Amino acid sequence: MFELLTRNEVYAIHMAAMEVLERTGILIQHEEALRILKDAGATIDQKKKVAHIPEYLVKEAVRKTPSRHLFRAINPKFNILIGDGNSYFTNAFGAQCTYDFSTGQRRASTLKDLEDFTLLSDYFPAVDYIKPNIIPQEVPQDTLQQTMALSMFKNSEKHLSFLALTLEGFKDVIEMAKLYAGGEEEFLRHPSIIDTGLNNVPPLKYTANIIDIALECAKYKIPFDISTGALASASGPITLAGMVVQGVAENHAVLVLTELVGPGTPMLWGSCATIMDQRHGTAAYGSPENGLIHAAFCQVAHYYGIPYYGAAGIIDSKVPDAQAAYENTMNVLNATLAGVDVVHDAVYGIVETGITASYEMFAISNEICEAVKRIARGMKVSKETLAVDLIDKVGHDSNYLTSDEGLEFTRKHLLEEYWIPSLTDRTSRPDWEAKGSKDMLQRAREKVKKILDTHKVAPLGKDVEEKMRNIIKQRAKKRP
Repeated sequence: MFELLTRNEVYAIHMAAMEVLERTGILIQHEEALRILKDAGATIDQKKKVAHIPEYLVKEAVRKTPSRHLFRAINPKFNILIGDGNSYFTNAFGAQCTYDFSTGQRRASTLKDLEDFTLLSDYFPAVDYIKPNIIPQEVPQDTLQQTMALSMFKNSEKHLSFLALTLEGFKDVIEMAKLYAGGEEEFLRHPSIIDTGLNNVPPLKYTANIIDIALECAKYKIPFDISTGALASASGPITLAGMVVQGVAENHAVLVLTELVGPGTPMLWGSCATIMDQRHGTAAYGSPENGLIHAAFCQVAHYYGIPYYGAAGIIDSKVPDAQAAYENTMNVLNATLAGVDVVHDAVYGIVETGITASYEMFAISNEICEAVKRIARGMKVSKETLAVDLIDKVGHDSNYLTSDEGLEFTRKHLLEEYWIPSLTDRTSRPDWEAKGSKDMLQRAREKVKKILDTHKVAPLGKDVEEKMRNIIKQRAKKRP
């Protein structure tokens, strides 16, 4: 495992973050949250709406926060235990534009794109749970969260993570999740059938809306990730260590508040932070510094015994090209080797720093992430895998393709030892040419078309879908 920081450096970051929390404090634009924190022992500057949070409240909150979270799926074979030592991958989040699969032209994203990318996420093995890859631009804002939720409920059997823009919309999604889970009682027993993600407003600030949604999650014990979104040298210090310190303080403020309201609420403690390229004034998510930030955040999160969620696979390239591939590979591999519990944006079907979805890039990124997962599994060393007796039997005059013992050993261990790619070409040049000399983009395109034409998921019950649509209709009726 890759450990960027020494133990002393992790402790130094912890102590610096505790000083920021208590000395500088966090601006929280939410009266009830400020009251809750004050009653627990925080010092509140009511005029500035700043909460100064002492270290003992952080320690108590950390003690209440589960170190493992079972994320449930409607199909139990897709349940995953966050915090079990493995790195789990999500797809990408939030593309407002899409490269049209038929024309190749860049256009506004649609609800059909969300359906297709969710279906692809359900199919691709590297995607462990699913985020909303697309923000449909034709859907009215007041029913956006609910319409997106229905689309995702219909197109996957994996664990689903939903957009939370407004409290009213998220409450509707919760009501839909109750139907999806089999009723309110079943949902209350297993609220981790869904989750969501929240970000602060750096530096050191939370809006009332974000706090409202966090408190709603705490009410039901719905898991959520809280992630700092600072840009180094803009909304955070230029030094990577300073960025981590600020992010730790920001994340802990919501952790403390959540565990005061709903003790035991599962939380993932994360980061969507990166550097700003000073030459262009743009966020550089495909930078090596982004990977270092995640590695450091992960170590600090694990110091507290909290699972870490890092947006590590984001691509800055505008098209699915060599730059896109190396950016995706570099930081997903770095995050996985650093032990990140959830590598968000790993199977990254979006280019242009989260703006434009690419069907072909999604398939290519799945290939990259499957390879990364194989690297993370490492090498099994045992008496059997050392194969001394087999090496002796094969000896000098045979080989492992012609000896019965060698072939049997290969059959037994092939799939556990080798990653079998689905897009990568390893054929001879004559065979490659005979099949049309197709490059990776062409092969990815054919793969996506086949999946969309053939992959099916278990449908929602007609009554469940109808009741979900009624929730959306009722919200639409409330428009001014």
